[in-house]
Amino acid sequence: METLKATIVEDNDKDLFIEIGDKKKIHIPITYDDPKEVKTSFNQLLVRLKEGEFAIELENETDDLFCQVAKEYLNQLNSELSEVYEEMEQLGLVDEW
Repeated sequence: METLKATIVEDNDKDLFIEIGDKKKIHIPITYDDPKEVKTSFNQLLVRLKEGEFAIELENETDDLFCQVAKEYLNQLNSELSEVYEEMEQLGLVDEW
């Protein structure tokens, strides 16, 4: 299983995001609620999931509140992505290499 790196990044000196990946960056806001942006990010993760199962790991861990929120968010997200991958596999929706 591949591991994608995630970091917490700041935008406009006020908004924080979880940034996932190296090539195509996926951004999930953590300091404000934007269902459309979260849906877009999740759809990008589903497209990536077709290439194979992966887990997301936070790189720049600290002890602050936002880091703790991001870690818990990623734990939940990894669990959901694993379940979705299994379902996609059963339905023949993953790319065979």
